[in-house]
Amino acid sequence: MKFARRDILNKKVIYLPNNKFKTIEIVFLFVNEVDKNRINERNFLTEILLESTKKYYNAEKLNTLTDYLYNLDISSNYYVVNNLGITTFFFRSVNEKYLNEKGLFEQVIDLAEEIIYNPKTYKGKIPKKSVVDLKNQTEELILSINQNKNAYSYYQFIDKYTKTMKSSYGFFPVQEDLEQVSAESVTETYKKMIEEDEFYIFVSGDFTFKKMDSLILEKFGNRNQTSHFENSFTNKLIPNKLPKEFIEKNSTGQTRLFLGFNLGFDINYKNIQIMNLFDEIFGGFEKSKLFSKIREELHLSYYVYSNYLEDSQLFLVSLEVSKSNYSKAIAAVKKELEACQNGEISDELFNQAKQNLIKAFNNASDSQVRLLLGNIINYIRYNKEVSYEDKIETIKSITKEELIALIKKIYLDTIYVYTSEENDD
Repeated sequence: MKFARRDILNKKVIYLPNNKFKTIEIVFLFVNEVDKNRINERNFLTEILLESTKKYYNAEKLNTLTDYLYNLDISSNYYVVNNLGITTFFFRSVNEKYLNEKGLFEQVIDLAEEIIYNPKTYKGKIPKKSVVDLKNQTEELILSINQNKNAYSYYQFIDKYTKTMKSSYGFFPVQEDLEQVSAESVTETYKKMIEEDEFYIFVSGDFTFKKMDSLILEKFGNRNQTSHFENSFTNKLIPNKLPKEFIEKNSTGQTRLFLGFNLGFDINYKNIQIMNLFDEIFGGFEKSKLFSKIREELHLSYYVYSNYLEDSQLFLVSLEVSKSNYSKAIAAVKKELEACQNGEISDELFNQAKQNLIKAFNNASDSQVRLLLGNIINYIRYNKEVSYEDKIETIKSITKEELIALIKKIYLDTIYVYTSEENDD
């Protein structure tokens, strides 16, 4: 899928034309440099702006319109890619070419403008009730996290793991900042979003460029185009001589164990693909190194997996073990990493991991939504379209020697153990 970049009054508009699907997707992006102190407000806005507008002043009226527009699919979210925060407003519409109705997409554009730029306000502010309701829901979310062993331990682990990069890591909800969230702070964050954030429009599907240019010029031509925020795609974990270790004894049942690693290599397109491949080899599927050793051979854990978080350059291993065995499990994970770093990766495992990734990339190209969202992230990262063919060829080209050279720069950064006071013998 190739980009067609348009210059519409200096607006960053990107078309991804194809005639394979019967829908048109349009996504509005607002990109900012992450402000950890406003992570809650940014997430609240993705809910509040989709609740109602000045024209459609309650959820019922908004839902009636989306039903009329052939069940128009609308969503919004906020997520972080390294040092950048991205707010997206996603609209998925049936292509009017397949309907006996003209002007459908123009109505979609009208609604998008209404939702983003004309929210319901009270005395110039986001309504206090909307903010209070979301604060209550978030407090309930925090309570449910605290009551769920898996969710709580993961949340606590990430908090410890990212301690040295907190100013640029957005993990919602930020509990310590929740009390400060108000109608005023949400309103201020909204104004900052529409006035200062970098603004993009992405459109995917089968459409006429000239007509789309005209629609965007008419509806969004007067919107400000802000300066560009650079994506400093780097490893932000501060190196440490010994792993940070945290043991919490509030658990019941089995011990939950997380290991977080520091990736001490340069962050670029090739290295990211190599790391994706290593993630598959190390703990990505049932024949992986960790699964074969820790579950099948040592019988230490029913499940074990690794996870490479590409957007934040984090790499972690997670498993559950008996309390008496968690030290053995930590030693086993470290030993398997050392084995990989010493080249102990069979050709069979190496090639199977490649095939798994290639299959996943091929499947991604079968969905217009996944293609669009993949292209958006790739544009933010590298300022170019995503090519699954290129990803596949890159994966195919990776040698075992290249992979080993890269992973030799990985080392353990954080150990988090969520266990109990009681012995489980």
